[in-house]
Amino acid sequence: MSNSSASAGNVVVIDSGLSSAWNTGRLVYQHDFYGNDNDVMVANANTHGALVTAEILENAPDVGIIALKVMPDDGSGASEANIEKALQWVVANAEAYNITAVNLSLGGGAQTTAATTSISDELAALAAKRVLTVAAAGNSGDGGVTQGVSSYSADVNQICVSASTGDGAFPSWAQRSPTLTDVCADGTDVRITNLSGVTYTANGSSFAAPAVTAAVAKAQQAWVEQTGTRLTQDEFLDLARSTGKAMGTAGYFELDTDALLAKIAQSAPVPTAQSTTTITVNASGAPAGGVNAHFKLLVDGKTVGQATVDSAAKDYSFTTNLTADQAHKVQVQYDNDGFVNGQDRNLFVNKVTINGTAHSPTAANVTYDKGALDGKDVVKGQSSMWWGGTLVVDAPAKDFPAQNAPVVSAPANTTITVNASGAAAGGVNAHFNLLIDGQKVGEGVAGTVAKDFAFATNLTADQAHKVQVQYDNDAVVNGQDRSLFVNKVTINGHAVAPTASNVTYDKGALDGKDVVKGQAGLWWNGTLVVDADKSWFPSSGTASGSGAMASALSADGQDTVWQHLVAQGLEAAAPVHADAALSMADLGLSGDVNAHAALTDHHPDPLHPFDVA
Repeated sequence: MSNSSASAGNVVVIDSGLSSAWNTGRLVYQHDFYGNDNDVMVANANTHGALVTAEILENAPDVGIIALKVMPDDGSGASEANIEKALQWVVANAEAYNITAVNLSLGGGAQTTAATTSISDELAALAAKRVLTVAAAGNSGDGGVTQGVSSYSADVNQICVSASTGDGAFPSWAQRSPTLTDVCADGTDVRITNLSGVTYTANGSSFAAPAVTAAVAKAQQAWVEQTGTRLTQDEFLDLARSTGKAMGTAGYFELDTDALLAKIAQSAPVPTAQSTTTITVNASGAPAGGVNAHFKLLVDGKTVGQATVDSAAKDYSFTTNLTADQAHKVQVQYDNDGFVNGQDRNLFVNKVTINGTAHSPTAANVTYDKGALDGKDVVKGQSSMWWGGTLVVDAPAKDFPAQNAPVVSAPANTTITVNASGAAAGGVNAHFNLLIDGQKVGEGVAGTVAKDFAFATNLTADQAHKVQVQYDNDAVVNGQDRSLFVNKVTINGHAVAPTASNVTYDKGALDGKDVVKGQAGLWWNGTLVVDADKSWFPSSGTASGSGAMASALSADGQDTVWQHLVAQGLEAAAPVHADAALSMADLGLSGDVNAHAALTDHHPDPLHPFDVA
């Protein structure tokens, strides 16, 4: 998960800015696309974006907030161009910042059919990434006479939210459409409490949308925990409809977040017995052009780990969980065959051991699939892999007993700390993943001040491991060169300099190609690889200080990413609103400009968009 220790991920609020008077939660990132700077805080204590953000956090306190400001400080209106720039940023950074939802409390227009705007391509791109965009339907409902919704909410690639009264009816000002409204949520007298403890009541679809945005974040969290994937927009809406409360007007329903989450919990797959499996590949290789042979270990076509081998035969061990009492295909995939200046690069597999059962490469249950792993050009298994291809072991079910403990030593509770800083480009800091033996353990975002990023994991004890710092967002933007600087990697108390003899820098893909000596400055995408000795991974309880560090990670582990960002001034943005102005009304679209229309018809005091409760 990128840039967040929050299990519910990060929510983007595109709005008017934030205020110190309101809860802004864990601010992951902020940018003012109107003022073109990284400060979204405004003097107006009750700016619309601050209220929208506070409501999201009251419903989903675990989410991280990304605030993108698209209006002047007075919240008087937002250009469509700025809104599009904000969404383009979201598309470009959705994975790096683990974005699950976008809140667009923006209004204007009365579309009666599905519509496209200049942001439709961005909305489509986000939907494809399973980042769900939630849009307010608007506040110009005319008592239901006009059946239409705001222009942005009429796009098929977002969730259109109409305001309800919370008890099965519509307020007279709520825009809605039986064909365009996806879900309704309470938008009347919504109670929001500021940091001084004063509770206000707000009205408008601007305040119906945040409840749905929070529900999306919580549903995505639950679905990922159940299935390992995110919900699509259609899947979320199917769940919302099946658990929602029917309204008095046929065809509409109100969101019931508790029922939706309960249904997700009830739909959890029946757990299957697991086999904790250790696979050891004994291999050596012949290099060519100074590059050693590289292989990936796959099980049933899915990568478990990878290794680069030299001329001396060595055991390479990998641990994974597999379905127990079931046959599996264990696959050693040689992927960098080459012939350089008369040197022929090759991989030699001497033995594959699965939970203690050894398989010879020439055994009857082993084949060699040359070239792509496609079932074509398959021959009997052999030790010498002269061509790129995959050695496939058809391992029987008995090799994978239920609750099988690894044959090798007990797990080592391991703490790895990466001290790093970075140079930003285009307002985005350097990002890295931490991998061990090719498997991701965590990630971090490095600002200009060096900071410790600590990660805890369990590894096979008394065995050597490759600790890999993978820099993955190198870029040059407007003359700014984004780079990552790794100052030190500490493994269970063993500090390693990036220039140490056991450190290499694998530029580009982690494939054993273009490998140079280790260095602190990662000027290109690539992976700093520490070949850590097995003595650094003692059995549980013997690693100096590892237990204490692991227990402290909840406060100083991935959270240090956030603390670090705050220190760099990168996350000072709370959600910015765009659906209601000083009167909590939806923005009125006028050509390329969204002008706020005061909701005086529905709010008695135009100077106070909400009432103190």
